[in-house]
Amino acid sequence: MKKSVWLSGCGFALVLLSSAAQAVTSSGTIGATLTLTNGCLINGSPAQSGINFGTLNFGTYPGTFSTITTQLTGASGGNTFTVQCTTGATFTVQVTGSTNAAPTTVVGTPGTPGRYLVNTADATRGVAYSIFSDSAFNNQIANNTTIPAASTTGGISSYTIYGRIQGGGNSVSVVPGTYTDTINVSVTY
Repeated sequence: MKKSVWLSGCGFALVLLSSAAQAVTSSGTIGATLTLTNGCLINGSPAQSGINFGTLNFGTYPGTFSTITTQLTGASGGNTFTVQCTTGATFTVQVTGSTNAAPTTVVGTPGTPGRYLVNTADATRGVAYSIFSDSAFNNQIANNTTIPAASTTGGISSYTIYGRIQGGGNSVSVVPGTYTDTINVSVTY
């Protein structure tokens, strides 16, 4: 009889040991991180490429024009594009160049740098133009130099660009047609 009690006691001890082994809890941690860098909203969008800064539309004129001026039509309406960056971020807005090189035949007086609207039907013909940061046409915008903000309100900086074609017309040798160029703009922050 002692033998069977002892075996019952061993069975009970094994059940206790088995229950204790199942109750072990292991613990640890999961590291969670986030790194935020400066960011800017251009015309309210966080996009970093393919941004529409607006249009510099000189309009429709006879080929015998003398001087033509225009102001940027912003992508979101009005005559500006806007930049708003995270608190404390510094940024610069620059024209980095334009698409067209000087065509063979140019009408108008090239600025510094030379910018050219090129005839879409005949790439050898173009019209020289210049861009400015002020409506008095005193501050010509050079490539890779900071454009001053037209205004800053509530942390939003507004920029505008003015265009001028001069010294081109009063000639019947200007070829009628559509003339285009693309101005490249960058915001660096």
